[in-house]
Amino acid sequence: MEDAAQAAGADLDGVRAGALGDVATFSFFPSKNLPCLGDGGAIATNDDDVAERARILRFHGSKDKTTFTDVGYNSRLDELQAAVLRVLLPELEGWTERRRTVAAAYERLGMGEHTLLPRSTEGARHAYHLYVVRSERELPVGRGYYRTPVHRQPAVADAAELPATEEAARTNFALPMGTDLSEEQVRQVVEACASGST
Repeated sequence: MEDAAQAAGADLDGVRAGALGDVATFSFFPSKNLPCLGDGGAIATNDDDVAERARILRFHGSKDKTTFTDVGYNSRLDELQAAVLRVLLPELEGWTERRRTVAAAYERLGMGEHTLLPRSTEGARHAYHLYVVRSERELPVGRGYYRTPVHRQPAVADAAELPATEEAARTNFALPMGTDLSEEQVRQVVEACASGST
């Protein structure tokens, strides 16, 4: 199962995100790389059994509105959201390239002198939904995500000791990232992180 929620536009060895596993999920929330106007998502698979199961679960657990074989959800992408996605999909490649350009600017302009930068996987082309760096000191620009890791959440009550996960949770900062960031704005972020001021 592939979580491609933030990876629209990425690929690994020429295979697009969403086609790397037996089944993949996408999120089209307005802040994602491929947005719709509100909540929306999709499941991608070439397995007929998985596809049929997803269809049943997304429609209250029913095939026919009469017989309910499973406890399901009302979780169908409505026509308006689909129409928006159809209009925006041709923009995805250009937006992804622009995000890669912004990521390259962070590296070129010296962000690595102040933080640990994301590392590329051989053969991968990243989509950069977020540009997450690691720093032992608080950065004046950026946001820490998931500061309390999943294994420390009340729902799983200290299920495991995961020191590397805890370190990543403590030190991660998502720097400004988007298709509209100029090189000058990236330079300002790098300079602010270097000086410690906003």
